[in-house]
Amino acid sequence: MKDRRFHYVDAARGIAVLLVIYGHTFRESMRAAYAWCDFSYVLVYRFHVSLLFLLSGLGYALTLEKNKTLTEWRYLGKKAKALLLPWFSYSVLIYVMFVAAQLFAPCRALLENTAYQKIPPAKYLAAMLKNENPYSFHLWYLQTLFLFTAVTFLKDKFLSEKYARRAAILLILSLPAFYTLFCRDWVWVFKGFFQKYLFFLLGTLLVREKVEKKAGILAAVGACSFAALVLEICFLPVEIYDNPYIDLGMSYVDNAITVGICLGILAVCILWNRYLGRLAQFGRNTMRYYLYHQPFCCALLGMLLYEKLHFSAVATVAACMVSAIALPWLFGKLIRLCRLDDIFKKIGLPA
Repeated sequence: MKDRRFHYVDAARGIAVLLVIYGHTFRESMRAAYAWCDFSYVLVYRFHVSLLFLLSGLGYALTLEKNKTLTEWRYLGKKAKALLLPWFSYSVLIYVMFVAAQLFAPCRALLENTAYQKIPPAKYLAAMLKNENPYSFHLWYLQTLFLFTAVTFLKDKFLSEKYARRAAILLILSLPAFYTLFCRDWVWVFKGFFQKYLFFLLGTLLVREKVEKKAGILAAVGACSFAALVLEICFLPVEIYDNPYIDLGMSYVDNAITVGICLGILAVCILWNRYLGRLAQFGRNTMRYYLYHQPFCCALLGMLLYEKLHFSAVATVAACMVSAIALPWLFGKLIRLCRLDDIFKKIGLPA
């Protein structure tokens, strides 16, 4: 049962990372020019990272009893090494690479007037801390996940199981309203926390046996939720969100739809568990692909192909998807071939 459990969770995580990569293949100019690009972007952005957080919450719950034997500082140190160290190391590595690229005139011309133009170190550090990294915005997930696990662990450590569960339910019910009413204009480190924490908390409350038993029903719920999201994107005018009361109500509707889709994807992975071996294997190495696919495999490559070389949108998306899967794998092979894997592991980067 243990192998089967992690098999479908890893498969769902693999799907989530593939959706993240797919969402990152689109440039703003592509979205402005093609309706299918804008639709695809909006669709996957509604639930892809939420799915990752829900699965992370589920993983947290599965290891909670073992981790409760650790002191607060030891647990936080363990999670900082797993999440904050790669967040920091990759941020520094990317900054050094872009600063070095500015030394070459062709690269400097390519990056001029883009998000990747040269910025001072102090400004870059401030953006990092606010989870608004201009070179690798996707790294916000790692810092936010650390905050989720830290806050949740402290809650579970100092509250009884009954009160910790009640606190989680109360937060799940109140966070959409709090975010809608107060957090819209906050910096992303706080905005992302209050926007996504409910999905992590929901993952911690899932009972594995019940999810497996109700997989068929949850898959149907997921299909209905996905259909509702498609209808909402296609037919619901965005202007209705200007009304604060409707905006507040829709925050609960939108989050309910997202939860339904996430649970549906997990349920499908349970039902198709025996067929998803390769996807689960991919899902067990998601840190490598999540880190290394940006900015070079999607953002920069997409800008070069679509905006500079005038490739079609379809060709650009396909090329970015292939490179985002192939290049991190090849990079890992190269690291091991050069016997640099120990160095990379020490700085928190996957080899």
